[in-house]
Amino acid sequence: ARRLHQRSRRADKPFISINCAAIPDNLLESELFGHEKGAFTGAFQDRLGRFQLADGGTIFLDEMGELPLQMQGKLLRVLQEKQFERVGEDRTRTVDVRVIAATNRDLWAEVEAGNFRQDLFYQLSVFPIHLPSLRERLEDIEPLTHHFLKQFAAKMHCEVFKLTDND
Repeated sequence: ARRLHQRSRRADKPFISINCAAIPDNLLESELFGHEKGAFTGAFQDRLGRFQLADGGTIFLDEMGELPLQMQGKLLRVLQEKQFERVGEDRTRTVDVRVIAATNRDLWAEVEAGNFRQDLFYQLSVFPIHLPSLRERLEDIEPLTHHFLKQFAAKMHCEVFKLTDND
């Protein structure tokens, strides 16, 4: 996602990443769209949401398949109309963001099971990229291992050691 952003016309604009699975459901709306002071207990000041922070740039929604159904409808509105309201606010705000979403779930199976909105699925599936798991790409393990060994050796200022078949 970061590489796509860096190679785009939006590269000089913000890149905002959010792990949807790491945020409790009751805070997700505030995290994505922001909130007004006093909107709920603990909202001591206005807060910009991730979509507003990403305006003009790119937002990466990691673990998209974890979004609760209620939030899926609100996200769909942002994707279709580029509009949202902060929690506790009457004012409609407009944003222009590129959305990149990732999930380890089979979203079509989630749609069929009633856990994911079909209209949101289609909005997100503009340019799908399927990346098979590493267990399905055994030939990639060795080059990836060497890449990360070099990276960590440079970071720790030590020699790159070689792996053998016994390792």
